Amino acid sequence: MKRTAQRLGVGLMLKLVGIPAFLMGVLTLILVVLLSMLMLLMGVGAASAKDEHDTQVAAANTNAGGTCRANAAEGGGSGVEVPEAFVGPVADAAEASGLPEEIVAAQINAESGFSTSATSPVGAQGPAQFMPATWTQYGEGGDPRDPEDAMAAYGRYMQHLLSLAEGWETEDGPDAARLAVGAYNAGEGAPGLSNGELPPYQETQNYVERIFDGAQEDFAVECTQVASAADVSDVELGEGEWANPLPGGQFTSGYGARNLMPGCGAGNYDIASGCHANFHLGVDMSTGAGTDPGGTVVAPTDGEIVCAPGAEFDGMVQMKVDNGTDSEMLLNFIHLHQNNVQVGDEVSRGDPIGIEGNVGLSFGTHLHFEVMKPGTPACTKPWERDGSGELYNVNPEPIMKEKGAL
Repeated sequence: MKRTAQRLGVGLMLKLVGIPAFLMGVLTLILVVLLSMLMLLMGVGAASAKDEHDTQVAAANTNAGGTCRANAAEGGGSGVEVPEAFVGPVADAAEASGLPEEIVAAQINAESGFSTSATSPVGAQGPAQFMPATWTQYGEGGDPRDPEDAMAAYGRYMQHLLSLAEGWETEDGPDAARLAVGAYNAGEGAPGLSNGELPPYQETQNYVERIFDGAQEDFAVECTQVASAADVSDVELGEGEWANPLPGGQFTSGYGARNLMPGCGAGNYDIASGCHANFHLGVDMSTGAGTDPGGTVVAPTDGEIVCAPGAEFDGMVQMKVDNGTDSEMLLNFIHLHQNNVQVGDEVSRGDPIGIEGNVGLSFGTHLHFEVMKPGTPACTKPWERDGSGELYNVNPEPIMKEKGAL
């Protein structure tokens, strides 16, 4: 009886829709079942990948996935920290331009700290800080924020400038490489260049000196944890985005090695001698207020204020993340002109923390923002270390990028 009913049902279906439509329906049903099974399998794999990803935040970011260090050469220099995503593009750009790899690395470090999101107040974009008109000429339709596109365009542009500089070079003046780097900063039509001299701008002269004299590095692909900082994989991130801690501010300086204090050997970040200034433990952001009070600094996410020494320590406020999804890391807001919070205050994403300022060891109004690993005691200051000798600080850039705050 059951088989008879099934045959009658199939026969009725064929009569109503016809054989071609019936076969098409059966085929569609089979495809839907197969697609559902495939999506289920992908979902399992994606969940597993997400678990691994959340404990290895750096691997998903342009400025992360391990940092490769350009070791200091004989005669000084503290080394240039080169993000792994830039190692190949820097080498390719050096070959295309004719400049040594160490000079290319030092120049991009000076331009943006290898930040793909860097934007200057005058509109220069990306790690090589291309102005729109120059990018139109040398970018070949790429993205100025993409490491490969940006460094390829840099190579083409520097090759052009170096070819000009070889014609400007004089016996007693700067060499062609220095003239080309000066032209990159001031423009190829800047005064003095065609006569074999650096432009009469202090900014350009300091720029060239910083790259050639203060950053004499030998490029080496050695991925290490610089300055014994805590591993960013100590931090686990959940769902949800963070707010930009300085709305309207521009990224001005990244985490990593730099050249501020002369006479410090490679890897020497001693605080007593001031050599610690050669390693930047956070990121800087600025609204361009000069030395006046700047923009409103806000909480990137929910948390609790655990320390607020203010002017007693570089205008610092310290907040513990407490949003139910991310690790309970500490966030340091430094150089604030004023605090709007007190210890014990609970803050939500976007709540005011204070006003961007120039308090403490600072040379202009900006926000210095740091991240310290979970479990760091309240009121721990930058450069303090745990019982194993590791810094509490971690690189904030990959975390901020992952959470959409940079």
